[in-house]
Amino acid sequence: MEFTSPVPFEEAIASLKRRGLMPTTANSYELAGLPADLREQALFASKLNDAHTLQAIQDALAGIVQPEGRAPGESVNTATARVAIRKALAQCGYAPEPCKEGTIEDLSSERRLNLIIQTNTDLARGRGSWLAMQDPDMLDEFPCWELFRLEEREVPRNWELRWRSNGGKFFDGRMIARKDDRIWYDISRFGTPYPPFDYNSGMWTDDVSRSEAEYLGVIDPDEAVEAQKAPKLAMQSVVGELAPFLLREVMALFGDRVTLSEGILSLSSA
Repeated sequence: MEFTSPVPFEEAIASLKRRGLMPTTANSYELAGLPADLREQALFASKLNDAHTLQAIQDALAGIVQPEGRAPGESVNTATARVAIRKALAQCGYAPEPCKEGTIEDLSSERRLNLIIQTNTDLARGRGSWLAMQDPDMLDEFPCWELFRLEEREVPRNWELRWRSNGGKFFDGRMIARKDDRIWYDISRFGTPYPPFDYNSGMWTDDVSRSEAEYLGVIDPDEAVEAQKAPKLAMQSVVGELAPFLLREVMALFGDRVTLSEGILSLSSA
């Protein structure tokens, strides 16, 4: 099988490095209201209002996702990333709130740092794989995805209900859909059409071949799956429901490239 226009995984690495640093005082619930196209352009963490620490996170993520070319002593993994981020937090004088030390609300805790590192590296890898498969030959050979549990969780979310509630269909009891189906956006907490679809979910996708997809009735023999372009920041985003302080933080990220009028944020092409 020859791919006519493969997209290099380096494009996903570049997108990670291009993400602007957005210090924020917002919590996870408030940040969930950010439009997906804005989320794609920003690197942030709940209640992390320090650009220096965000830079340390971005550097660590780049090292994990793209380890090639580093000397043995310069390699980055989750453990060394935690050390670098904790150092940055200490330099900015961070201290967890009383009685929250070691919890998910403690930015320096192993649990919270692991969540930040894993979510962002998984998003970069998911994006890279998604970009690489946007090739007509590859989509013809493997036109569908199956959502499956890659890692077990003590208290797993009900993904079957989430799938069904968003219009997903089951084929022989499996959650399968075309790769260009809207379902992949709809089940995602992040508004992106590739895994991960939520924090620490343990869910991922697996390719389903055309022969299997046709056998199961997911797709007809003459159906073609359309290649999709990488999500980009829209020229306009509806942000009227964001908290005023979070809106100010978003606007600070883009500087003089944005204007706000009647709850619509407009981005210049410059």
